[in-house]
Amino acid sequence: MLLVGTLLCVGEPAEAGTLERVHDAGLLRCGVTASGRGLSTMDQSGRWEGFYTDMCRALAAAVAGGADRVDFVEVTSANRFDVLRRGEVDVVMGATTWTQQRDTTLGVNFPVVYLYDGQSFMAHRSSGIASLMDLAKLAARTTVSVCVVEHTTSMRNLEAWLAQTGTPLATKRTRSSDGALSAFFNHHCDLITNDRIGLYGKRLDDAPNGDGYVVFPEVISKEPLGPMVRADDKRWFDIVRWVVLATVLAEEKRITAANAEAMKASDDAEVRKLLGGRPGFGSGLGLDDAWGWRVITQVGNYGEIYDRHLGKGSALGIERGPNALWINGGLLYAPPLGE
Repeated sequence: MLLVGTLLCVGEPAEAGTLERVHDAGLLRCGVTASGRGLSTMDQSGRWEGFYTDMCRALAAAVAGGADRVDFVEVTSANRFDVLRRGEVDVVMGATTWTQQRDTTLGVNFPVVYLYDGQSFMAHRSSGIASLMDLAKLAARTTVSVCVVEHTTSMRNLEAWLAQTGTPLATKRTRSSDGALSAFFNHHCDLITNDRIGLYGKRLDDAPNGDGYVVFPEVISKEPLGPMVRADDKRWFDIVRWVVLATVLAEEKRITAANAEAMKASDDAEVRKLLGGRPGFGSGLGLDDAWGWRVITQVGNYGEIYDRHLGKGSALGIERGPNALWINGGLLYAPPLGE
């Protein structure tokens, strides 16, 4: 396994900051939220699993020399910004929505979007509510309540949607996702609202009977979700962005964990560069040239990560939709690597 000390390139030195801290410790500190099955959850052996946690491992493979060199730090919707700003974690990988307000006033940056989602609702199937149309009809006749976590974009989106549509829902705010779920499953509220992908995971993991609950097909917001870093380290921002984009480009180029070694001999110059076959690939990031090869061989391309946790290879089976590659009608697009 590559020694951490060899990851810095000979030549232009990296800016002092997060990268040096990771090198010195030999470990990436990755903040994650307990977002549910498929996204980030701890299994029975105490290992974190999910899409977000594999993005942590991809970053660790690039900067710390191995996908297993991660210290997972659990954060919450309430403390994630403070924990990051205080330097207690190097990055937050979770269901954090990129907004202009967060990007410009909180001392944090969002390097890239790794999941395009939208806010939706989950209802008790026994209520007969399965869509926004059903909800509007029922709310016009009787009081319908919805649980939402305070201090989140979910709460603000809900308030904006209620004001826009005039739907008379009774809002019940909770301090945590666990609190909202407990209230919902115990019938203290008729609905729960959150990011749609997260609702699928929570239904699978936490519902007393998964068949007893329905996730609405519609969404009421745009939820571009991405990793979050401090705003004072431009090189680290670039590293996190390009690690995610490398997984997207690898899928587009049909590079997988299984064939990456053979693909080093590809006629495609961009493939060879991504896999460390052309000198200088890591120099602009302060990394060695094999960082992309480690990401793909140890964690996989974007499609492999998505399918393993959220898509056809998972218990959730969620269609790619906007999270498909641009060549397949989705929104995922990696810029070219250049010369």
